[in-house]
Amino acid sequence: MKTLTTRFMIAVVALAAAAGSASAQTYKAEIPMAFHAGSKLMAPGSYELILTTTTGYNVVRVRSSDGKESVFLLSTAGSDAPKAWRADSTPKIGFECSGRNCSLSQLYDGSDIATYRFSTHKLPAAEAERAAIVTVALTRAD
Repeated sequence: MKTLTTRFMIAVVALAAAAGSASAQTYKAEIPMAFHAGSKLMAPGSYELILTTTTGYNVVRVRSSDGKESVFLLSTAGSDAPKAWRADSTPKIGFECSGRNCSLSQLYDGSDIATYRFSTHKLPAAEAERAAIVTVALTRAD
Protein backbone atom coordinates (compact mmCIF):
# COMPACT_ATOMS: atom_id res chain seq x y z
CA MET A 1 0.00 0.00 0.00
CA LYS A 2 2.84 2.38 0.82
CA THR A 3 4.42 1.73 -2.60
CA LEU A 4 1.12 2.47 -4.33
CA THR A 5 0.75 5.73 -2.40
CA THR A 6 4.33 6.72 -3.25
CA ARG A 7 3.77 6.01 -6.95
CA PHE A 8 0.54 7.99 -6.92
CA MET A 9 2.29 10.95 -5.29
CA ILE A 10 5.09 10.86 -7.89
CA ALA A 11 2.51 10.79 -10.69
CA VAL A 12 0.61 13.75 -9.22
CA VAL A 13 3.81 15.75 -8.76
CA ALA A 14 4.87 15.01 -12.33
CA LEU A 15 1.44 16.09 -13.56
CA ALA A 16 1.67 19.29 -11.53
CA ALA A 17 5.12 20.07 -12.89
CA ALA A 18 4.11 19.40 -16.49
CA ALA A 19 0.80 21.25 -16.50
CA GLY A 20 0.88 24.61 -18.22
CA SER A 21 -2.07 25.95 -16.26
CA ALA A 22 -0.46 25.39 -12.88
CA SER A 23 -0.24 28.24 -10.41
CA ALA A 24 2.13 28.32 -7.47
CA GLN A 25 2.36 30.23 -4.22
CA THR A 26 5.43 30.13 -1.99
CA TYR A 27 5.39 30.63 1.77
CA LYS A 28 8.20 30.71 4.31
CA ALA A 29 8.04 29.45 7.90
CA GLU A 30 10.33 29.13 10.89
CA ILE A 31 9.28 25.83 12.48
CA PRO A 32 10.63 25.43 16.03
CA MET A 33 10.05 21.69 16.46
CA ALA A 34 10.65 18.43 14.63
CA PHE A 35 7.57 17.35 12.68
CA HIS A 36 6.28 14.76 10.27
CA ALA A 37 5.36 15.85 6.76
CA GLY A 38 3.63 12.81 5.35
CA SER A 39 5.80 9.91 6.43
CA LYS A 40 9.05 11.91 6.56
CA LEU A 41 10.47 13.32 9.79
CA MET A 42 11.68 16.88 9.31
CA ALA A 43 14.09 18.73 11.62
CA PRO A 44 13.29 22.12 13.19
CA GLY A 45 14.32 25.06 11.03
CA SER A 46 13.43 27.36 8.14
CA TYR A 47 11.16 25.94 5.45
CA GLU A 48 9.51 26.96 2.23
CA LEU A 49 6.07 25.60 1.41
CA ILE A 50 5.31 25.77 -2.30
CA LEU A 51 1.61 25.26 -3.08
CA THR A 52 0.92 24.22 -6.66
CA THR A 53 -2.64 23.97 -7.91
CA THR A 54 -3.37 22.27 -11.20
CA THR A 55 -6.41 20.56 -12.66
CA GLY A 56 -8.13 20.01 -9.34
CA TYR A 57 -5.06 18.80 -7.43
CA ASN A 58 -3.23 20.73 -4.74
CA VAL A 59 0.35 19.66 -4.10
CA VAL A 60 2.55 21.22 -1.44
CA ARG A 61 6.31 20.86 -1.50
CA VAL A 62 7.84 21.28 1.94
CA ARG A 63 11.51 22.16 1.44
CA SER A 64 14.12 23.12 4.01
CA SER A 65 15.72 26.49 3.26
CA ASP A 66 19.13 24.83 2.96
CA GLY A 67 17.68 22.45 0.34
CA LYS A 68 18.72 19.27 2.18
CA GLU A 69 15.21 18.03 2.97
CA SER A 70 12.16 18.03 0.75
CA VAL A 71 8.84 16.20 0.58
CA PHE A 72 5.70 16.49 -1.57
CA LEU A 73 2.25 16.31 0.03
CA LEU A 74 -1.07 15.88 -1.71
CA SER A 75 -3.79 18.02 -0.17
CA THR A 76 -7.21 16.57 0.55
CA ALA A 77 -10.40 18.58 0.77
CA GLY A 78 -10.05 20.91 3.71
CA SER A 79 -12.49 22.10 6.26
CA ASP A 80 -13.22 25.73 7.04
CA ALA A 81 -10.27 27.56 8.55
CA PRO A 82 -10.67 28.46 12.24
CA LYS A 83 -12.42 31.82 12.71
CA ALA A 84 -9.33 33.32 14.35
CA TRP A 85 -7.23 32.43 11.30
CA ARG A 86 -9.74 33.99 8.89
CA ALA A 87 -10.04 37.14 11.02
CA ASP A 88 -6.25 37.55 11.06
CA SER A 89 -6.01 37.05 7.26
CA THR A 90 -2.39 35.89 7.35
CA PRO A 91 -1.15 32.53 6.04
CA LYS A 92 -0.64 29.82 8.66
CA ILE A 93 0.22 26.16 8.98
CA GLY A 94 -1.23 23.88 11.61
CA PHE A 95 0.28 20.83 13.28
CA GLU A 96 -1.45 18.07 15.22
CA CYS A 97 0.75 17.28 18.19
CA SER A 98 0.65 14.59 20.83
CA GLY A 99 3.48 15.01 23.29
CA ARG A 100 6.56 15.74 21.20
CA ASN A 101 5.20 14.09 18.05
CA CYS A 102 3.85 16.66 15.59
CA SER A 103 2.48 16.21 12.08
CA LEU A 104 1.85 18.93 9.52
CA SER A 105 -1.92 18.81 9.16
CA GLN A 106 -3.11 21.95 7.37
CA LEU A 107 -2.14 25.07 5.45
CA TYR A 108 -4.17 28.28 5.29
CA ASP A 109 -3.33 30.75 2.53
CA GLY A 110 -4.69 33.80 4.38
CA SER A 111 -7.54 34.54 2.00
CA ASP A 112 -9.57 31.41 1.28
CA ILE A 113 -12.33 30.10 3.52
CA ALA A 114 -10.98 26.55 3.68
CA THR A 115 -7.63 25.07 4.61
CA TYR A 116 -5.53 22.59 2.66
CA ARG A 117 -5.46 19.35 4.70
CA PHE A 118 -2.75 16.68 4.78
CA SER A 119 -2.89 13.14 6.09
CA THR A 120 -1.24 12.71 9.48
CA HIS A 121 -0.08 9.82 11.62
CA LYS A 122 -2.93 7.98 13.27
CA LEU A 123 -2.81 8.37 17.03
CA PRO A 124 -4.04 5.79 19.54
CA ALA A 125 -7.41 6.82 21.01
CA ALA A 126 -5.91 7.79 24.38
CA GLU A 127 -3.37 10.10 22.70
CA ALA A 128 -5.88 11.55 20.23
CA GLU A 129 -7.89 12.93 23.14
CA ARG A 130 -4.84 14.87 24.33
CA ALA A 131 -3.70 16.05 20.90
CA ALA A 132 -3.17 19.78 20.49
CA ILE A 133 -3.09 22.05 17.46
CA VAL A 134 0.06 24.14 17.08
CA THR A 135 -0.03 27.11 14.69
CA VAL A 136 2.97 28.65 12.93
CA ALA A 137 2.68 31.89 10.95
CA LEU A 138 3.83 31.99 7.34
CA THR A 139 5.09 34.82 5.18
CA ARG A 140 4.47 35.02 1.45
CA ALA A 141 7.63 34.71 -0.57
CA ASP A 142 6.02 35.65 -3.91
